[in-house]
Amino acid sequence: MSALSAANLGASVLVVEKGGLWGGTSAKSGGGLWVPNNRNISRAGVSDSSEEAFEYMRGVIPAGEVDDATIMNYIEYSLKMLNFLEAQTELSYTPIPGYADYYPGVEGWKPGGRTVDPSSVDGRKLGEMLYKLVDSPPASKALSVFSMSVSEAVQILTRMPGWKRTCLRVFWGYLTDIPGRLKGRRDRHLAQGNALLSALYLSCKAKGVELVLETPVVSLVESGGRVNGIVVEGGKRIAAGKGVVIAAGGFEHNQETREANLPMPTSAASSSGVETNTGDLIAAAEKLGATTGMMHDAWWTPTVMTPSGPAVLFSEKSKPGLIIVDKMGQRFMNESITYNSYGDCFYRACKEGKDVFPAYCIFDSHYRKKYMFAGLVQAELSPDFMNRAMIGEGKMLIKARSIKEISQKIGVDYEGLKSTMTKVRTYAEAGVDQDFGRGGDDHDVMYGDPEVKPNACLGPMTEGPYYAAELLLGDLGTKGGLEINHDGQVMNEKGGVIDGLYAVGNSTSSIMGSKYPGAGCTLGPAMAIGFKAGHHAMGKPI
Repeated sequence: MSALSAANLGASVLVVEKGGLWGGTSAKSGGGLWVPNNRNISRAGVSDSSEEAFEYMRGVIPAGEVDDATIMNYIEYSLKMLNFLEAQTELSYTPIPGYADYYPGVEGWKPGGRTVDPSSVDGRKLGEMLYKLVDSPPASKALSVFSMSVSEAVQILTRMPGWKRTCLRVFWGYLTDIPGRLKGRRDRHLAQGNALLSALYLSCKAKGVELVLETPVVSLVESGGRVNGIVVEGGKRIAAGKGVVIAAGGFEHNQETREANLPMPTSAASSSGVETNTGDLIAAAEKLGATTGMMHDAWWTPTVMTPSGPAVLFSEKSKPGLIIVDKMGQRFMNESITYNSYGDCFYRACKEGKDVFPAYCIFDSHYRKKYMFAGLVQAELSPDFMNRAMIGEGKMLIKARSIKEISQKIGVDYEGLKSTMTKVRTYAEAGVDQDFGRGGDDHDVMYGDPEVKPNACLGPMTEGPYYAAELLLGDLGTKGGLEINHDGQVMNEKGGVIDGLYAVGNSTSSIMGSKYPGAGCTLGPAMAIGFKAGHHAMGKPI
């Protein structure tokens, strides 16, 4: 977005990528943007205003972390960014009905529409660059292969009317792309983050922007009080007359930096960010006197390890028939809360002396038959015998005939687990979770099962065999990084700016603070500030 914003104003732009693949964690994401009061929000049956958006964000984000002006800057320029994005690329963004903000009960909250979903892109337009684009994670695809939009995923995962027809359409498009199948398994129908990055790339390319891969930046060049270039691996110096924009992700795959800043225990292995995100350019900017913030925090997620790496449980945690327990077999949280809040829950439980690193997801056969789990398609469509790579001793899912056997296999206290299961069965029958209030608000039930009554998030868990998965505290990336002003300029230790140096996304201190107001609150700020940074570098007001 920074490149497109500047190139649209006549800049000659070079995008330098550290790894052999392009797109970063953004390409792995859902591609959604959280844009309050967007022009199409009425399509989701919602009305909105900048005032309501501010009231909601201010009610969610602690005042000591982010000031009012920063919030208002985002609300105003996310709208302008979205209009620019749709005008400059082939993408259109559609508000998602029912995709609620994450904190019901806060004034200004909306039941949907602020999160917008990108249209698909024909991957054939990328040529061979398609196969150098970071792929969407298998867990975000149907059967780990078929690309689907967030709207389609929500429909399938929540089993909304027409979900089977949507599945068939997704499968048919993939199977009938014969030239694509001859090239390999990768779906050339691009959705989610792959669609967003592809559309941006194609528009940048049309404006003469050059993208080079396998070119790590080793230092920033400063002279005369201004950053005016970079040095890449091998010693080559590249001049940058208008400025340098750092958009290199966080430090999630730098174990040493994690241990120096994040709560313990912490592990890079459970992060879903791309492995090239090691905080190199945050450190390079610090050498020039840049200040940092939010280094103690991350975009936390409940995560399980699959054969293809960490997978985030976005919806699975809310379905009835699944609980999360510690080593004593006790629940310690509302499983259906926003995924970012898992960090608070895990570390609080740890301080209370509970053994939750790791915790365990437990679910019954009814859950397995009906719902997806970490990319594993429900058993009614994909039985266990078809998934031996993911189910069995030493695999992602441990299977057992009884509660006692499953507790023995995973090393969880049997009496504690049995007592917990008894309570959950009682809660499911009554429809009220007396311990943690699960299923008690609109966010919880968003990914619940509307067919299950009286509580869409609670099931009796009486149907064996039983399944267990080791649950890790993972992340989508770190929240800490360079402090910036409203135009994306990097701040220095004296309270001024480092002229010529900009930063966006997870390379910066999150403007959402320690919270996650709604889906798309990672990409939304990255895109909005990138849009502003490109204009500011060119000296052109928006």
